[in-house]
Amino acid sequence: MASSRAGSASKGKRIVKRSMDVTRSAYAEVASVLSQKILSGEIEEGERLPAELMLAEQLGTSRSTVREAFRVLQATGLARRVSPRIMVASRPEGKAAQRETRIALIEQKATYNDVYETIHVLAPALVSLAAKRATKKDIEALRSVIDAQQSCLSDIRRSNQLAEQFQALIATVGRNPAMALARSSLRHVVMPTPQDPKDIAKLTHWALNGHKRIVDAIEAHDAELAALVTRRHLEQFRRHWENAGLDFNSAISSLGFGVE
Repeated sequence: MASSRAGSASKGKRIVKRSMDVTRSAYAEVASVLSQKILSGEIEEGERLPAELMLAEQLGTSRSTVREAFRVLQATGLARRVSPRIMVASRPEGKAAQRETRIALIEQKATYNDVYETIHVLAPALVSLAAKRATKKDIEALRSVIDAQQSCLSDIRRSNQLAEQFQALIATVGRNPAMALARSSLRHVVMPTPQDPKDIAKLTHWALNGHKRIVDAIEAHDAELAALVTRRHLEQFRRHWENAGLDFNSAISSLGFGVE
């Protein structure tokens, strides 16, 4: 479906109005307007976006500005390339808060270190709340996710999905919607996707072991220990990626996105 739409899109379709908010950087404004049109359905999923030169002429801006806007759309999952010269709209899964956070972080040129520092404060606090408020059923639910992770370590995709489910469940157990939303909005910008299969497998096993220690502390209702274990988990997480040669001072937009 996507390919047929990409091939049949009107070449002369005007996507964006010429007037733009001059208080924002040009590429961010272009990306914002395109994002809204994709999310609203005005630009359908799989529909071909105008060529860089054509869109630049419509807007009275430079081709490099449009190229940067397209890069932001790709980074946030709202566009994808089907060929070197063809970009189509995409409707990624995920909550609006996560998507908007990605866009804002890219626009502000935030680094991975900025995100890490934020999560290093938020995650232990949320786990500490979980330790104080967890019920027997909450513990059972957390254990069931860990058991599922244990059984599918060789399935990297499924294991990552379960790791994300674990993080979401922790937020629920903490019973603080505001804090959970703040944590959730950063969940998908926490780490670039590793390229080496060996690194992926190692990280999957390591994450599972960390989750087990966190649940043990929550089950003991030891809020202080739960926070400490979580901080150590995050610090080990950082060391893993530093050892893999990743630069924490790199901008979020240049790294891509993944999950813990």
